[in-house]
Amino acid sequence: MEEETEWEREIAHKEEKRKPQEKMEKAEEIRPENDDSLMNNSMQPKLSSDEILLTIPANIIEEEREVHVPHSSTENSMSLSRASIIFDTIEHPDDWGAINSGQSDRSGVLRRGSYIYPWPEKELTNFALRIVIMEKAASGIGLLTFIWATVVLLGGFASTLKTIDFVFITIIIFMVGTGIFNRNHKLDSRFFFQATKAISSTIGKNLTILQFSFAIICITFSVMRLVEHIYGEDLYTTNMKVALYIFYVMALVHAALFLLKKAYWFWRVSYHKIIHNVSGEFGFGVSGVLLVQRFFYETYWQLSKGSVFSALDLDIIAFAQGLLASNSHKDQLIAVRILNNTISHEKYSEETRRRLETSIETIGRLFNMLTWKYQEDSTIRIIAAKIVERLASDLLVKHIPGGMDCIHSLLTVNPEDLNENIAKLNLIGLNILKRLAGNPKNCWMIKETRGLLSMIIVFTKYKDDRIHSPYNLKLVKRSLILLTKITSTKGKTGKILRRHVSDIASTVSNLRDILINEGTKQKLLILAVETLTALSVDTDGRKKIGRTSGVIKVLLSIFLQLSHTNYKCKLRVRAGGLLAILVLQNKRNCSELFDLEGVVEKLIKILHVVNSDVRIQSWDENELYKIMAMRILRNLRAYAGRKWHDKLKEVVDALPWVLGAILSTKNYDELLEACTELCVQICKFTSIKEYDEIIRNAGYSMIDVAKMLLNILKENKAPNNLIPRLRRSAIELAIWMMESYDPFISYFKAGELGDVLTQVAETTSDFENFQLFSGDIGLAKHPKTISSLLLKAKKLLA
Repeated sequence: MEEETEWEREIAHKEEKRKPQEKMEKAEEIRPENDDSLMNNSMQPKLSSDEILLTIPANIIEEEREVHVPHSSTENSMSLSRASIIFDTIEHPDDWGAINSGQSDRSGVLRRGSYIYPWPEKELTNFALRIVIMEKAASGIGLLTFIWATVVLLGGFASTLKTIDFVFITIIIFMVGTGIFNRNHKLDSRFFFQATKAISSTIGKNLTILQFSFAIICITFSVMRLVEHIYGEDLYTTNMKVALYIFYVMALVHAALFLLKKAYWFWRVSYHKIIHNVSGEFGFGVSGVLLVQRFFYETYWQLSKGSVFSALDLDIIAFAQGLLASNSHKDQLIAVRILNNTISHEKYSEETRRRLETSIETIGRLFNMLTWKYQEDSTIRIIAAKIVERLASDLLVKHIPGGMDCIHSLLTVNPEDLNENIAKLNLIGLNILKRLAGNPKNCWMIKETRGLLSMIIVFTKYKDDRIHSPYNLKLVKRSLILLTKITSTKGKTGKILRRHVSDIASTVSNLRDILINEGTKQKLLILAVETLTALSVDTDGRKKIGRTSGVIKVLLSIFLQLSHTNYKCKLRVRAGGLLAILVLQNKRNCSELFDLEGVVEKLIKILHVVNSDVRIQSWDENELYKIMAMRILRNLRAYAGRKWHDKLKEVVDALPWVLGAILSTKNYDELLEACTELCVQICKFTSIKEYDEIIRNAGYSMIDVAKMLLNILKENKAPNNLIPRLRRSAIELAIWMMESYDPFISYFKAGELGDVLTQVAETTSDFENFQLFSGDIGLAKHPKTISSLLLKAKKLLA
């Protein structure tokens, strides 16, 4: 609990750094200080109403539905509630309100290796910053102009002003005072937030015409009077002339700044199409222009209300995180669309993942969205699931309250009754679990979540009448991948997980049905064999697999068939490896295999196959088949029991080939280990005379074998994890030779076997006492330890 608390504190501290320095005002007092309708019209994406309907889900166009999502910031709540109303007038995004998008700890660039990727929205933020600076400058000059006119000119010189100056000054301060060509205050009203497209568009155009007219009038009046006062008759006192000069210059600059801002806006938005370019950089597509537009106006509003220096910390990820905290269904849809696009983008994925992973609040909201069941929530639910899928590899679910139950909610449907949306959720849910399963702690949480393992097993059910359904095939494949990953978990956690999986009654039977179905894809067959292999490393797992009729038979059939493709070669090797494990320390499974006709002869035949006799992909694959065949024969000899001794006598026929492989210098270690192990088991059931005769008939001598054993022990002075049983099998074979024929004691003494065994004894590891392993935990222990074998060999040499 202490670790979890510290972890949460650390994340909370990081989140605190991202909070904006200035608090938002209450929603009732907030008015977007957006620019004029020219900005509105030039910013609009060229989409017809039908195109907009195609790019935005139908449920967004309907009346807004409030969804309760817990959030931490009252200011965010109020501003986002207002923003949801603004979104209704999509043709006038400058009427949208803003949210407190928070501060970012990034500089606006993404570093990947030696290359630096600029974040596209930084260009938008800089553009908004310049517009706001011009607006603030114009506002400041306008205010000063108004004060100067009312206090200095009209207040101090009203009685001495010429009529024309009095009229011009009055008109100018009226225009400046009403702010008619500074901001669209009329369009800021809540009425126009909810106005129809036609009304708002008409008012915007009319107001734009009015603004330009007033700006031109202001410039014209100012220039006229400045020229008159400079070159005309001097009718005023010096102080009065200076006051008039200052007023007209300020009025001229104020109107000029307005026109400059308009020109700059048109140049960047209509000519350079900055919004469309940024949308393209993010890969948002056509409808994504509306998302980028929304971000721009939120940024513009925040810069207008606060400090212009806050632009350095504005970014689209924080903007989406803020929208995610809204109670508005539409705002949440915008948020998940933005996050899904950035986290899926090659350039911006890493930074997006980092930002989201360090926000407990955001992760919690995304997981909460996975549980939404209403039909109108399906789009948000699917997109949120895709985001969680991207994050899953690095998540620890125990830190997310109810996290695994949220994922489980994606799977709690009948896989027999699928529609497209349900199938997508099932597939994403299984993929989320697959990525989470890379961490043993998450695997433990999967086990602890009631009914989740059983649901995963349900999706492994494969039937003939379902093979034409692409969704069902994908579900079976993905559930098998997940099951393989869970059952392959290392250590004690893996042992408990495998026991729980094998305890589910339908697990092995579902995997068997996949293997025996003729229409099964090769990839599914490989996954089914890999899952059974993972389950078989435990004693209980081997028993349950053996008790399921048909499994051993179909595995042997797969192993004995000729291979023509890469997939079939892999499948054959894996099937042989699984058979070798199933008969390990299990008499019942050995009996199951012996009940199949001619099994020993067929396995021995594999050892004698020449490479050119079979159409295989490589020499290595042919040798792998032989290794698997030898391991099966070795385990049959070791664990079948006396009942099958007669059938096992035929294994002696393989001895010449086995000895030839041991004495060959061209073989690699795994083949040498398999040959030595099988040779030990054959010798235990063979007399020294029969052994000597077989060797001589094969063209070898027993001295050659003794030399080879000495070389194996000298070359392997330390345990090798890849061939953990090679040294002990070499020692066992040397012991059998010394016990069976005394002259070999003298030979091994002359070969300094005693010194070699001393070196081996100094490097022995408990690792060499096991036949199977799960991570660093040994399974299927040998009846005799390697230390006891070394002691016995030394006594024979004494």
